[in-house]
Amino acid sequence: MNPFTDPFFLIEVVGIVAFAISGATVAIRADMDWVGIVVLAVVTAVGGGTLRDVLMARGPVSWLLDAWPIWVSVLTAVLVILEAYRNPKHPLDNRATILVADAAGLAVFSVAGTGLALGRGIDPFNSVVLGLITGIGGGVMRDLLARQRPLVLVSQIYALTSLANGVVYVGLSRLGVAPVVTRWAAVMAGLVLRLLAIRFRWSLPRPPSPTRDLPTRT
Repeated sequence: MNPFTDPFFLIEVVGIVAFAISGATVAIRADMDWVGIVVLAVVTAVGGGTLRDVLMARGPVSWLLDAWPIWVSVLTAVLVILEAYRNPKHPLDNRATILVADAAGLAVFSVAGTGLALGRGIDPFNSVVLGLITGIGGGVMRDLLARQRPLVLVSQIYALTSLANGVVYVGLSRLGVAPVVTRWAAVMAGLVLRLLAIRFRWSLPRPPSPTRDLPTRT
């Protein structure tokens, strides 16, 4: 398949670069070597799409048929490594960069996953769920490999922004909005919501925790 004929090609390139940056940056913070940085970048970038393709029984996963996502991820990781050498206190090595890059990847892949599922005739509800899996899958793998709690479990308004991407995409599609406008409007809706959640620390309620809320005995 020629990727340039795929309506989601550009949007997936953006998502792969964003997620590869977040994966490589997490690896640097975890003090991994070159190989670890590249592996985490690739896993983060293609992990969610791989899960989506398996669940959709789409045949061989997309990057086995065309390896460009792998090469884009590797190149992105190399650039992050070079930046780390060029500037040891480089701006990529901070949590804000990880969160923003992850937010961009989350928004893009949530929309791409939802759109691909709808295109295969899957009903809107399950398409949104597959979009969610596409969006969060790579980040969950990244965090587990880096031995940290996945963002989806502890971060402010994370999974809900992915669902918002899918719902907006389905809604605009049903209204007959132009496909290009639908894709990018859905991406921006979830991305803005996620960035606002990061900026203002919006989060869902949590029940009392003995280690968080109860007074410490002295």
